[in-house]
This record gives sequence, C-alpha cells and structure tokens, in this order.
Amino acid sequence: MYKYVLVLVDIGKLGTKTFSYLVPDELKDKIKIGQALLVPFGKNRKIKAYVVGFSNYLENGIKAKYISEILESEPLFSLEYLKLLEYVANYYFCDIQTVLKTALPQKFFEKNLKKYRKPNIENKIFNVGKKEDNILSNAQQKVLEDIEKIKPKNALIYGVTGSGKTEVYFKLIEKTIKEGKNVMFLAPEIALVSQLTIRTMERFGVDSCAIWHSSITEAEKYEVWQKLRKNEIKILFGARSCVFAPISNLGLIIIDEEHDSSYKQSMPNPRYNATVVAQKLAELHGANVVAGSATPDINSYYRAKNSNSLFELKERFNNQAMPKVVVVDMKSERIDGNFGIFSRTLIKNIEDTILGNKQVILLINRRGFSTYTQCMSCGKVIECEKCAVPLVYHSKDNSHKCHWCNREIKNLTKCPDCGEENLENFGVGVQRVEEIAKKFFPEAKIARLDSDSLTKKNEHIEILNAFKNGDIDILIGTQMIAKGLDNPNVTLVGVINADLSFNLPDYRSSERGFSILTQVAGRSGRGEDLGKVIFQSYNPENIALLNAQAQDYEAFYENEIEMREQFDYPPFMKIVRIILSSKNEFRAERASLEIAEKMKQYIETQSLSEKIIVLGPSVCVLEKIKGEYRYNILIKNALEDKGHEIILRFLRTVILPNDIKMVVDVDPVDII
Repeated sequence: MYKYVLVLVDIGKLGTKTFSYLVPDELKDKIKIGQALLVPFGKNRKIKAYVVGFSNYLENGIKAKYISEILESEPLFSLEYLKLLEYVANYYFCDIQTVLKTALPQKFFEKNLKKYRKPNIENKIFNVGKKEDNILSNAQQKVLEDIEKIKPKNALIYGVTGSGKTEVYFKLIEKTIKEGKNVMFLAPEIALVSQLTIRTMERFGVDSCAIWHSSITEAEKYEVWQKLRKNEIKILFGARSCVFAPISNLGLIIIDEEHDSSYKQSMPNPRYNATVVAQKLAELHGANVVAGSATPDINSYYRAKNSNSLFELKERFNNQAMPKVVVVDMKSERIDGNFGIFSRTLIKNIEDTILGNKQVILLINRRGFSTYTQCMSCGKVIECEKCAVPLVYHSKDNSHKCHWCNREIKNLTKCPDCGEENLENFGVGVQRVEEIAKKFFPEAKIARLDSDSLTKKNEHIEILNAFKNGDIDILIGTQMIAKGLDNPNVTLVGVINADLSFNLPDYRSSERGFSILTQVAGRSGRGEDLGKVIFQSYNPENIALLNAQAQDYEAFYENEIEMREQFDYPPFMKIVRIILSSKNEFRAERASLEIAEKMKQYIETQSLSEKIIVLGPSVCVLEKIKGEYRYNILIKNALEDKGHEIILRFLRTVILPNDIKMVVDVDPVDII
C-alpha cells in the first residue's frame, strides 16, 4: 500500500510542477491516476491538483502535508493525457488550468448534463453508404510500401494536388485498425473536416467515426468524450482542438494540409500549434504521425528531407493533367480602360465554363464588402478607434465593422473628421465579388462561402454538397474553399487578387501566398476535362507567384530556404514573440524597452548572445488593438529546447505592473 501520492500542480510563473502529499488512511483505496484533488499549498492556500503517481518514499529533508479532499471520484484523465497537458502548459508558457479550459467540454463538470439534448451528431449530413476500396496507383502503392518499410515515426507525404494522398491515408488507417489501434485524423478547418469525414465514413462505416471541433454542441462533445474514454471510437476527426480529445489506444495520427496556419491558435492562451502537440501526443502513445500537403510547411519539408522521412507523389492520380495556369496583368487591364475587379480574360472564361455546364471557383482572400472606406474630401481612412485598423464595410446591413474587436458603426454617411458626405469604399471582399458576379452572370447560380456568410450550423456542408451536386455554378469564397475540394466538374478557378498574401510585412508572407495559390489552383481539372486557372495580379513578375503558376514547390522551397538561412529564420532558428501592451502608449513602450534590455543582459551573462538573439522592441504592425498600444520583442533561438528553457526561465522572473499585459507566443505563425 502506498504512503504518498504524487500530484501535478500549477505554481504561477514557475510553471507546472509535481509534489508529494501524504494520503489519509481512509482515502488510500479511493485515489486513482487522473483524479482531481484539493491540496494545501503554502501557508494558507488550497489549490487543485491532479494525481500522476504514487510512492512510499521521500527525499531526505522533505516534509509532506496531507491532501485535503478528493474533488472528482472518477479519474478525469490517463497518465499520458496529464503528461500532454503538462507539456503544453510548459512549452507554451501558460498554466495547466488554461490548457484544461481548451481541452475539456465546457459543461464537463456540471452535474446536470442530462438537461442537454441527446447528441445526434450530424446524422442528416452523414447519411452515407459504404464504398469499396479504390485500387492504388503505382506511385501511391510505392509511397505506402516505403512508409511501411522505413517505418518513420513522423512521415511527410509531399503530393501535388490531386495525387491521391487521401487514398494512402485510408490504407494506413485500415492497417492501424486491423492492428487493434485507433486513429486521429486532423484537418485545419471545419469545412475540410466535414468533407474528409464523409469520405472516411463511406469507407469505414458511420459507427466507427466521430467528430471533435468547435462547431459541435457541448452535449455532442461530452458524448464523444465518454465514447473515447470507453474506447468505442476507431477514427476521430477534428480541427486543431481535437489533439486534446482523450483518445485511447492511439496508433496513428494523420495531419492533412499540415502546412496550414489554422493549426496554430494565435489567441487566446494556450497559443499552441496542433501539429506540434500531435507529435507529443504520438510520442506519449508510441503512435505514428503521417502528415501530408501539396505545399508542405518549409520547416516540415526541411526536417523530412534531412531525416529520410519524406515521401513524394509528384503526379496526379491516373496521370491526370495538371491545370493550365495563366497570369493576367491587371495593370494592362487598367491601361486598356478596364478598372473593374474582373479582367476581360476571367469574364470570358467564366462565360465559356458555364456554357459548357462546368463549374467555377473564385477565390478572394478578404472578408467583408471592401477592405477600407476613405473620405474623398479630407483623405481620412475610417478606422476603429480602439484598434487603429480600417473598418470593413458590409453592404448587407450597411455597417462598418472592426474584425479585431467587433466594434460596429451603422449607416455611416459622413466623415467623422471633416463631416463631408464623400465616402468611398476601396479594395475587394467576398460580398463585393458576389454582387459584381451576379451582374455579369445573371443566369448563373452563385453562392459564397466565408465566415461572414455562414449563419447556421452545418451550413458550410450544405453549400459544399450543393456545389458537388451541381446546384451551384460559381462558388465564391476565402481560403476556406482553397483546399480539400474534390469536384471533378470544376474546370475553372479564378483568383481575384493573387498578390494580396505576398504584401504582408511578415517573413512567412511568400510561403503563405504561394501555398494558397497552389492549393486553390489544384481544385481545377480533377475530372476528364483539362482545368484552367487564372491569377489576376498587379505584380506578375513576383517569383513566388511564378512558382505557383508553374505548380513548382521544389523551386519555391529552394528560394525560400536560402532566404531563411540568410536571415536566421525557422528552421534555422526558433522564434519566441513577446507582445507588451497597455492603454498608455508611453507605459507600453517603456515596459518593452526594460524587458528587452534585461533579457539581453541575462543572455550575455550566460555567454549565449550569438545563439539567442533578442530583437527590438518595435511597434507591432497592428499597433493598437482593443484600445491597447502594442510593442514587439522577437527572440531568435538556435539552441532548440535548451534555448527555449533559458528564454522561459527569464520570462518567469518578469513582474509587471497591473496596467501592462504580456503575451508570449511560442513559434508564431505571423509577426503582425
């Protein structure tokens, strides 16, 4: 019989630690791994703790206190799950309670869960029949055999759009289930999760699968949680938060579209990357990870290329031709008198496509009606007072909205500075493209798919099903439609503003721009007819744009990796971003200067200035959000885990006044 219980607790800025407590005799048969306890901590404090082990011995000099009480009679977690939570809390510089808030269904601890309606997880949507296995091509079969032969713990499949990565996933899933193990299948966005779920249910049956993401109800999530704990689910699908689902007996994690920045949670805490957490989850379970993309993350490709874990599908399935990509110079269109957002080339191709009973996808990487509104009398750009970013005009309800703090101004007609009624909207949004498309193509059935247009649960699935069934001629949307769509009747893809992603002040802007253009181009020509893609650009000589036109990832990678190495960006350095903010601009600037200087001194005392580089502070690109002024400190770390621990050790010593906020973003996907 054990004497001490080992528990995991949060101790503020020092992170999560384990401590030993004495167990009263009356509780010795009742405590289990994963239970929540209340324990005394410090002089007059009691805190929540989680059981991670037992022992009969303590180191000399340590005096243990008795636990206070058991908070939950049944264990909430397995030991592996607790270790995952601890890893996330420590690596991403937050407390374990914050991680738990992200991980658990919100209603998990409420006693009366029966008041929620019984889950009926999208049965209407997923009323699918079972399909037989497809025969793999020679290229797919080789990738499958190579993965099984080499048996890397972390495999990356680089496959061009339409090469059949999903079929390889299915074979790996089938093998894992036959071995008696379970599978986690991650996708970056809910729309893509739904598409993959339907395809997998057709192959493996409805009863084997479940979904975990932010759009399912709390009752549904709770039901899935319970089934996972009972090992009743073979394949779990989800977006990034799915990595916190308590899946048992895990044998394989698939990460589709692994390059996608949606896997990273930028706010609020924990600012985790699901692809990184998935690697840790697999490690704890002894499982394998297979990631795939037509445009792999530069860091992932670099690691895979240098570790014998890269597997390639360079041709489309059944030797299907890649789409023909044309770049239209919009400057020439203007010179010829066309000042609209549709080039003559795009208009003609849309007309021909619809006449041929084929379908069109139009991508616009913006939200709202237009990007900004400006007074033509005084030049004032209408901005959010709290966030110092342009308000976006939405014609549907005649309002200007801030997409950062949700501030809204209705029926704005006069300039707030000069009072003149001379406001004009500039830029292009999804709603604007939809309205113009309806004027050009009045007979066409047109729909849009972006976060602003979705008003009810599963509406995205209904729109995608309608598009797949041919009930929509032109689908207009944001990056939500750039990946995963496999509709053989789509023969034309148009990108309204192909330059947009390249122009952001961020080291990953070229990668982001190349990726979305290559991905959306891959939606065209997946049937018997040759596909066509039109990129509209004001800078047609951009090298990343030309790489995307050629669908040449390797050429893009070689250019990009050279730049990354030259300027010490990932994968050659890891990055930690610190943001200091305050409602008082001077206070924010002063706090950031002090912390940056102290950190530089801290690094110098350990003779690591060449390996850990502190940059800044500087004003953030978005310098004011929700009424707070923001300053950046960037830390480049060449020492991997050792350097990371040194950085976080310093940050745990930082004490800030109440009017200053500090955000620590580990491995940021943008620095805006």
